Amino acid sequence: MPRSYFDRNTPIAALATPEGRSALAVVRTAGANAIELVARCFSNRQALLDAQGYQAVYGWFIDPSSGEYIDEVIALVFRAPHSFTGENAVEIMSHGSPAVVERILDVLYAQGFSPALHGEFSFRAFVQGKTDLVRAEAINELTHASCEAARHDALQRLSGALSRKLGEIRDLMVDLLADINAKLDYPEDEGPEESSRWLEIMHHARDALSVLIQSYPGGRLRQEGFLVVIAGRPNAGKSSLFNLFAREERAIVSPEPGTTRDWIETWISIGEFAVRLVDTAGLRSSQNMIEAEGVRRSQSLLERADVILYLVDGVAGLNDEDREFAAKHPEALLLWNKADLSRCLPAPEGWIALSAKDVRSFGEFENIVIDRLRSYARTTQKAGTLERQIRIASERQAGLLKQSDLALSQALEAYTAGAGLDLVALHIREAAEAIGEITGDIAADEVLERVFSTFCLGK
Repeated sequence: MPRSYFDRNTPIAALATPEGRSALAVVRTAGANAIELVARCFSNRQALLDAQGYQAVYGWFIDPSSGEYIDEVIALVFRAPHSFTGENAVEIMSHGSPAVVERILDVLYAQGFSPALHGEFSFRAFVQGKTDLVRAEAINELTHASCEAARHDALQRLSGALSRKLGEIRDLMVDLLADINAKLDYPEDEGPEESSRWLEIMHHARDALSVLIQSYPGGRLRQEGFLVVIAGRPNAGKSSLFNLFAREERAIVSPEPGTTRDWIETWISIGEFAVRLVDTAGLRSSQNMIEAEGVRRSQSLLERADVILYLVDGVAGLNDEDREFAAKHPEALLLWNKADLSRCLPAPEGWIALSAKDVRSFGEFENIVIDRLRSYARTTQKAGTLERQIRIASERQAGLLKQSDLALSQALEAYTAGAGLDLVALHIREAAEAIGEITGDIAADEVLERVFSTFCLGK
């Protein structure tokens, strides 16, 4: 029978560093008897058993069944409750060979450890009260942060900034709910001053929710990255520009039109942002079935792009297709390529002259792209500033915030329409419970398992 996240009495072990060759690897263990179990596999057993919390012990990891020395290691000892999970724990730092890690784990499993589930260490930290669900999710988001902006946002959530904001909003609702329930018990005490104050609290809570809800598109972009698509007619220089951004020869550059039959993509950082950069097939009508399919896919990507870079061969100049594209996509950055050639025509108004092969001038153009990314990020959020705002990046959190906002809206409508206070209280309770689901104060077991199953092993 498969183990559950709620089998908390089982000692667990897992590799906490990425699989593959590396200088060092870290194997994490946790459980009430984790120190005793690891000590069986340690050359200096008593030193490990006597170690205080936050102490490192040097020795050899051995197979107790055969006495074989497996690797020279350092064991970091953590004693409950002063550990990440709140349990006794040992982290084993070994050499990073896959063969070494596999043997260490096999020996630990033979001693009674079970392979940790995805995110099980973070789950145990959550149920032990060492963290809330928002900060636990931030651990996963920080692990997957692919750019400076995503790292900054995830670290802010990990520090508890979002949790505190959500706590403030929920406290408003809970206090208001208590006040309304008191008036339900003693209706003769209600006066006009309560009516005004309750409305003010509900509006204030909705305003705070609105700020967080509006932060989601920008937060998601910073976490998941921007889709930047390079488009243009064949032989405009798209692949050269792609290679310049990627800092390597990823796309084939050829004077023959139609060389790129399908799109090519890579993940890069531009400024503080993660970017999925795509080089598309040249946009033109073609009787070639493969090239025509590449053009169709390019059009599909353009419809989903956050930023479009449209190139024109400055030597050949504009044609009707270029003008039609520029009119259809007024938000695109229009690029006049091959400006380094003497026969290049002057760039029309609204077009940016550049050379997709000139590394020296690329920095100036890259700054233009960074400004466009920042501008686009700002348009996705109507409140706060890009640098200081507390953002959410979780679809789960965004959905629950909208659910809370809807319940508050219904509470306001019911109250202003003169409905009974019991109905108003019901909607406010729904709003508060939705916030409680975000932080994990109220959460079903299957929801928790679904959240933590998305984490990395060893987290």
